[in-house]
Amino acid sequence: MLDAMLLCALVAGQPKPPAVAFEDLKPVFKKHCLNCHNGERPRGGLDMTSKASILSGSDSGVSVTAGKPRDSVLYRMVAHIDAPHMPPNSARIPESELIMIEGWISAGLPERKDLPKSSAVAMSAPAPDKEKDASKPVAQALRLPAAVSVALLPDGLVARPLAGALGIGDGAGLARGNGVTVPFGEPEVRVVRASGAWILVAGGEAGKSGKASLLSGSPPSLVRDFGEEFDTIMAADIHAKTGRVATAGTSRAVKVYKLASGTLAHTVKDHIDWIMDARFSPDGLLLATGDRSGTTLLTEAETGAKVHALRSGGAAVHSIAWRGDGNSLATAAADGKIRVWDAHHGGEIASWMAHEGGAMGVAALAGNRWLSIGRDKRAVVWSGLGEVSAVVENFSSSPLSVAATEDGAIAVGLATGEIIKADAKSVSLPAMPAAEPPAKTASAGMTADVRAGILKTLEETAERMKNDAAAHPDRKELAESYLSLCRSIVLLKAEILKDQAGGGSPK
Repeated sequence: MLDAMLLCALVAGQPKPPAVAFEDLKPVFKKHCLNCHNGERPRGGLDMTSKASILSGSDSGVSVTAGKPRDSVLYRMVAHIDAPHMPPNSARIPESELIMIEGWISAGLPERKDLPKSSAVAMSAPAPDKEKDASKPVAQALRLPAAVSVALLPDGLVARPLAGALGIGDGAGLARGNGVTVPFGEPEVRVVRASGAWILVAGGEAGKSGKASLLSGSPPSLVRDFGEEFDTIMAADIHAKTGRVATAGTSRAVKVYKLASGTLAHTVKDHIDWIMDARFSPDGLLLATGDRSGTTLLTEAETGAKVHALRSGGAAVHSIAWRGDGNSLATAAADGKIRVWDAHHGGEIASWMAHEGGAMGVAALAGNRWLSIGRDKRAVVWSGLGEVSAVVENFSSSPLSVAATEDGAIAVGLATGEIIKADAKSVSLPAMPAAEPPAKTASAGMTADVRAGILKTLEETAERMKNDAAAHPDRKELAESYLSLCRSIVLLKAEILKDQAGGGSPK
């Protein structure tokens, strides 16, 4: 009897956990849990992005029991009462945050609730004063990070990442801390893209959070944010005319949003590794996304339907660029090669070794040329078939990003944080003919007998490849190779018919 009375007295003397709603716990879960337990690939089957998803449980069953924190698996693991302890391989979360989780479960798992500005707010870090932060002279506190992304704006200025902000100015001015700065609200800006009057900024905090922000005006101001990710966004693009925004990164999912409303249009989940770059075609009909496995996917920008899978032999795709007419695109890969692809048929038009140590970026120039940068500290202009047109510059440090416009403006971002601006018109470039598909070029000047012999050999090879593809339906590369060869056969037949209609080629 005495023991029971003593126990009741001890329980009565303990402070009652504060009443907490799920909306108060979102920052806590985002900080400690959502990197693993999110809607993309929830570890253990537990998605903690919403109250409903938590209540749906995990692969092990029920995660929380309303009113009973000590009987709830989620609380017991976070409190390090039961194993496995959460977060894994980490110290227990702060006591104040643990009390908030206990208070939420004790209060019956409320979704939203009008709470006095006490317990929940007082026990967590004070919320930042956004209006006060926005009025600070940001440039004084900013350091100059590596220029991992650059964008050329219509007025000729350069937009580039700063620490937690977007910087706009001429390249040299930004290095001195001058120009316009726009706070981003995340520790790191990784991607800057411009389209029409819009600027898209994306990034986040590695392993913690990520978002993309749409800016407009002069000076630029925030229009809206896109997405709430659980890791930093590594790739993003915007197409103003079609009104779409794409984001991607370590989740291996590509998300396409409607620019006007900010709502999610569709998600592409066909990548098998981190996505390093994303680029809409000039007309906005296609979206190209490249990943660390060496695959570049072409999908329909409106629906997300897969169009082509372009393989770079396992070399990570660092950068993608579209030619102005949208008929071809180029990729820069970790093996140092630039590869040019046919956007309509998915075949490789040309490839060449461009930079020893890795190609870091590629951009399209007028006249069927490509500008590439690499770890060899060079920027080089190439013809459409990989012939060196000019070495633009040898840099003192590694170039990390490149942007170019149709009128010939070039901006290169360096690892030191510097921005180098140039004008393609000032570089002496010989006239270059448009690149033609290899099969068409190879057949020029051949006699009718030679063409007929080649056609027969190609058809026999295609028949064998068709049988191989049918016998191994799981090997997509066989089917893709067969289709590519069929396209070459069609081109050759068209040339033979053309010659026959014109009187035939000389024998």
